[in-house]
Amino acid sequence: MKYYGEGKSAGFTAEGMAFIIENIQPFNLGIMLDGGQTFLWNRQKDESYIGVISGRVLKVRQQKGCLIFDSFPEDENIVEWIRDYFDLDRDYNSIEKWLCEYKELIPAVKYCSGNRILHQDPWETTVSFIISANNSIPNIKKTIARICEYFGEPLQFEGKTYYAFPLPKVLAEVPEGELRKTRCGFRAKYIAETARMVANGEVGLSKLHELPTQKAREQLMRLPGVGRKVADCILLFSMQKYDAFPIDVWIKRVLEHLYFKGQNMSQNKLQEFTSQRFGSMKGFAQHYLFHYTRTLWGKDIAR
Repeated sequence: MKYYGEGKSAGFTAEGMAFIIENIQPFNLGIMLDGGQTFLWNRQKDESYIGVISGRVLKVRQQKGCLIFDSFPEDENIVEWIRDYFDLDRDYNSIEKWLCEYKELIPAVKYCSGNRILHQDPWETTVSFIISANNSIPNIKKTIARICEYFGEPLQFEGKTYYAFPLPKVLAEVPEGELRKTRCGFRAKYIAETARMVANGEVGLSKLHELPTQKAREQLMRLPGVGRKVADCILLFSMQKYDAFPIDVWIKRVLEHLYFKGQNMSQNKLQEFTSQRFGSMKGFAQHYLFHYTRTLWGKDIAR
C-alpha cells in the first residue's frame, strides 16, 4: 500500500520493516553521508549506510530516486523524521538552478548534484565538529565511534550492537582522563567543558536556531573548541542557518583561486565577499564548493 505525505511528490511505501520514499530529485546519498557534513554513518558492503542518529539505528540506501530505510527502535514518526533529516521537502532543483547562475559554480553543482544539507542534531554536530578540528575524516569517525561505545546506550539491530551518541549530562560527568581513552587527545578538555555548559543550560543548543545567525554564532563560540569555522558548521548542518559559510583550508583555496587570482585573503575579507556575492543562501554555495574542491584537490582532510 502506498501513502503520500505532505510535500511536492515524494511518497513512502511500507515494505515489511523497510520504508521507501520515492521521487526524490536531485538526491545523492553517498555524497551527503561521505562528504564531510556528518561523521556518524558508515558505508556497508552492499552500498547501504548504517548510522546511529538521535538515539536510533538507521539503515539507508538509495535506488535511483528512492530512499529505502529501516530503523530501530520503531517510531511512528520515522518517515516525517527522515524527511526532515535529509531535507526532502526543499526544492533543490531550484537551488541548483540558482547556483548555476554563477558560472564559476556550474562545475561544482554538476559534480555534486543532489548534495543536500542534512538537518542534524545540534549536540551531536557540536561534539563532532569539535573533534574535527585539525583532524582527518577517518580519525574523526573512529573517535566518535569510541565515544559512543564507551559512554552511549547500546542498541540492537540486525543481530549487532550499536551505541547511541551520549547525552550532554552523561559526558558532563566523565572525567577528562576517561575521555582521553577515546583518543580524542587535547579535545577531551573541550568536550568535557562543552558537555557541562550544555547540560547545565549555560548554552541552550536546542534553542539557538530561534536566534539570528550572528547571535547564535556568538553563543556557540562560548563553547571551548568552537571557533568561527566550527560554529558555522554547526549553524549550517544542524540549525539550517543557510547564511553561515564555514571557511576551511579547501574553501579558502578555492575562493582565492576563483575570485582573487590566488592572492592570500583574510577570513574576514572572504566572509564579506561571500555575503555580498551569494547573500543569505551562501551556505549552499559553500556546501557544493567544499565537496567538489576536497574531492578533486585532495582527500581525507576534515572541514
